[in-house]
Amino acid sequence: MEITEKFEIKVFILFLLKNIKEPMDYNTVSDIVVQDGFVNFFDFAECFGELVEAGQIEEHQGGDCTYTISPSGEEAVSNVELRLFNSVREQALRSALRLLAFRKSGNRIQSSLEPKSGGYSLVCSITDNEKTIMSVELYLTEERYAEKLRANFDENAENMYKGVLAMFSGDVNYIFDE
Repeated sequence: MEITEKFEIKVFILFLLKNIKEPMDYNTVSDIVVQDGFVNFFDFAECFGELVEAGQIEEHQGGDCTYTISPSGEEAVSNVELRLFNSVREQALRSALRLLAFRKSGNRIQSSLEPKSGGYSLVCSITDNEKTIMSVELYLTEERYAEKLRANFDENAENMYKGVLAMFSGDVNYIFDE
């Protein structure tokens, strides 16, 4: 589901900033907003600029330029954030917090899906600033299934990493623990 109306995109951006509650640079905010595909980058850039101009997002100068939601932005979004689908709010916030945790630890998740003869190559990896922590490449024949696996990796990369370690170490109880 893609959000295309400017008003809803602005609500989405303010919702995420309100719930994250920490200053972030422009690239981090952009990555958080566009990572699940709810908003495209060009719509994000336009709406973000308008929110800064309107004073609903505050720009903090210093060593690095960072942004936070302003009190007027918080007030505005609290009145309308329920217009966003609950599933969109939950998934976006979960993804945002995971991305921030990965960045703080220096880890990044990446996935790509490319057509190969008769199927698709799904490449999933977790890296930090110095090394590849995990990389998996799968050949799949069905595009829809490949997209599903890619989305699942993007949503649960750290759990998949734990599962791979559990399988290699023989401690398969991890997989069945809840």
